[in-house]
Order: sequence, then C-alpha cells, then structure tokens
Amino acid sequence: MAPRTNGELHEAFNDAKGAWGMCAAKVDMIVACQEQAQAKINAEAGRVRHD
Repeated sequence: MAPRTNGELHEAFNDAKGAWGMCAAKVDMIVACQEQAQAKINAEAGRVRHD
C-alpha cells in the first residue's frame, strides 16, 4: 500500500534504506568470498608445474 502521509513516507523510506543496506552487506560479503577464493586459486596455480 502506498504511503498516505509524510510519516508513512518517511517510514517507507527508512525501511527501503535498511533493506538496501542489508543487500549491500550481502553483496560485499559475496565479493570478499570470491576474491579470497580467486586468490587461493591463483596461489595454487602458481605452484603447479607446467611442462
């Protein structure tokens, strides 16, 4: 339901900011995990002998 008052609009805005923050935190966590995994892959690839 759409906000009908400034108070409701402010509450909806705060809810959206909170959800946005949670989403951003999850994205940051995924990026960090992928960077760590890639660093491990790169380190292991450096140890492999290529004939």
